[in-house]
Amino acid sequence: MNDGQTAHRLKQAALTAFLESGYEGASLSAIAKQVGIRTPSIYAHFNSKEQLFLELLNDVIQEELANYTALVERVSNRPIKEQLRAVFDFFTDLDHISSGQAFLKRTMMVPPKHLKEQLHRLFLAHEAELVRYLADILEKGMGENVLVRQDTGRMLALFFALTDGMLVEHELYDSRLYRERQEIAWSWLWQIWTKE
Repeated sequence: MNDGQTAHRLKQAALTAFLESGYEGASLSAIAKQVGIRTPSIYAHFNSKEQLFLELLNDVIQEELANYTALVERVSNRPIKEQLRAVFDFFTDLDHISSGQAFLKRTMMVPPKHLKEQLHRLFLAHEAELVRYLADILEKGMGENVLVRQDTGRMLALFFALTDGMLVEHELYDSRLYRERQEIAWSWLWQIWTKE
């Protein structure tokens, strides 16, 4: 097994460990054991548990951004309502998210205390990329008079307050009730944006 393969396998094992146990609960020895190497061998690939965590998090953020960008491009020729619903669903269809997305959401909600400030800056930069695409759709919708002219910043704040709230709801309710609430949130959001 070459170094690149070992580093990849370490990241995959770490993803499972961090997702199940959080940063504090995940041990390098358990990660090494999962890969079939001795714990000191990890240091040939990563300087520390923190570096492994941050590199993994960066990989997951890049993957999410690539998926989001591909979605936005895929729906770019559809009506504004369908574009916005696709973006809303991207953030709220949580029953089938990948392990990486689950790790990202867990880390955003409960960051390791000693990395909180660093992660905050990382998430804000990531969100700025996500916001840019959504703001473009909102501006286009207002330009086409599909959406009522409003302050884009306020529209974005409402969108993320709702989608972030849906993350909590997903953890609290069964799938049927969650889907009902997802539809209510979308209908309410669309009504505010269009004054329908």
